[in-house]
Amino acid sequence: MKVVHLIVGPLQSNCYILVDELTGRGVVIDPGGDAEQIARALAIQGVELVAVLCTHGHPDHVAAANRLVQCISAGVVYIHPDEVAMLPHYVLPELGEVQLPELTKYEDGDTIRIGKLTVRVVHTPGHSPGSVCLAVDEERVLFTGDLIFAGSIGRTDLPGGNEQQMRASLRRIMEQFPPDTLLYPGHGPQSTLAEELASNPWLAGLS
Repeated sequence: MKVVHLIVGPLQSNCYILVDELTGRGVVIDPGGDAEQIARALAIQGVELVAVLCTHGHPDHVAAANRLVQCISAGVVYIHPDEVAMLPHYVLPELGEVQLPELTKYEDGDTIRIGKLTVRVVHTPGHSPGSVCLAVDEERVLFTGDLIFAGSIGRTDLPGGNEQQMRASLRRIMEQFPPDTLLYPGHGPQSTLAEELASNPWLAGLS
């Protein structure tokens, strides 16, 4: 397994290319901007794109999805159904109007096959109603979107945000994933669940 990390868009969001090195197949997670940059990275890595996976629908995580699938003429774009009705309410003036392609819905427990890898959808509302984390259980890897960052957590004061749901989602991650799980967040540096349990003040008292 290989993870290619890109920083995209005016809000410096993390975009990831997850690749099964045995088959060369891969997915793009959270294409928040700079579609051409992402397409070049796919070409350089020789990746056959299977899908585009969105952890949630905020523009800084999906803004390049439409342009990306146009650039490479391939790819299915997945999002949780609870995000679809909220998409018109997610606006970032610096990104302008965001056009999305046809969306395919995935829900808690659904899986996406990428060659020999399996990505499992974990519904983690709080930052937004349809926020998800994406787990590669056999590699102990979790793409957390805007649920949890190194030293912080996602906001709950945006449209659809909910503090109680956020706390429940954080508890779910803490309880269901081993401490050595590698976390790839939507912004900022990667971390591990153990590091966050030890030092993230927002997780204190949730266990």
